[in-house]
Amino acid sequence: MKNTTPISTQNSLFKHLLEATEIDNIQCRYVAFKLAENSVKTIISIERIEPLKYSLKTDNGSYKVEATELPLPISRVEKFKTI
Repeated sequence: MKNTTPISTQNSLFKHLLEATEIDNIQCRYVAFKLAENSVKTIISIERIEPLKYSLKTDNGSYKVEATELPLPISRVEKFKTI
């Protein structure tokens, strides 16, 4: 399915989620993408149900969002010399 939602809408949703929830930025980006796929343009309200679980009211219906507390698997990236 092709996503025809403007990137600015997806970025706006991402920023709103990042500021209003405890969800990390990687998962916020994915949630914003999925909301944009469903033609959401505006988040009206966010209600925290329990840690990392939220109920969103949007201009295109209500959504339940569940995130997980994931450690990042990458701890370090270093450039090394090749011979």
